[in-house]
Amino acid sequence: MLAWTFSARTLDEVAALLRAMGRHRYVREADHAIHWSVDEVLADRAAFAPRAAAFRALRHREAELDLGSRDSSLWKYADTEVVIDALGAFWAEEGPGAEHARQRLGEVLTAADLALATHEPFQSNPEDPPHPELILLDWEFFPIDELDPERHEGALRALERSGEEVNASAPVYVESVCIAYPELARGASRGVLPVDFLAWCDGDYPYVDYVFRGVAKAAKLVDAPVGIRDIE
Repeated sequence: MLAWTFSARTLDEVAALLRAMGRHRYVREADHAIHWSVDEVLADRAAFAPRAAAFRALRHREAELDLGSRDSSLWKYADTEVVIDALGAFWAEEGPGAEHARQRLGEVLTAADLALATHEPFQSNPEDPPHPELILLDWEFFPIDELDPERHEGALRALERSGEEVNASAPVYVESVCIAYPELARGASRGVLPVDFLAWCDGDYPYVDYVFRGVAKAAKLVDAPVGIRDIE
């Protein structure tokens, strides 16, 4: 996978980016999920109370469920607005609510015998991400051979101009930078991320770059995304 960075460092900018990505016409599917520990920490918020209650019921039914495992049931699907609500709870500018959420997150993870990741926020090793990742942000773009000649004319023209050979039938998967304990608990000093938000993608470069530029424009970010070819 290759990485692109987006000029999004505040909650509002990241929220605009996530919304633009989710509704973009090149995106086939958005698949986001939140770890049970985040739902538990935020259980006093309207969007998370039923999620936390549902997980408590699951634990009651499945007493042998290992809270520190990689069992898929420990993460629950969340739409974009719920994800933004979760990020906002931790990334809000300094105040008692955000500070309580950050402190409580450490307590909940520790109580479940989950070690608190210690990497610097947004600096984890992409080849060996920490466990557990707390918010999973994944998307799938349409493969090139499923693009509509009219609806997706821009990307098809860009691919033609590039002259590059592409794998037209390959699925195109996108995932965000790892969001684990450090990113939520220490990742937004005074409401600002220390680095630009990042996404990874395994698709053909000219196609992905074209789509990401459209997403950034739709999100009204101040700069175009930066890929490897922009810094070589």
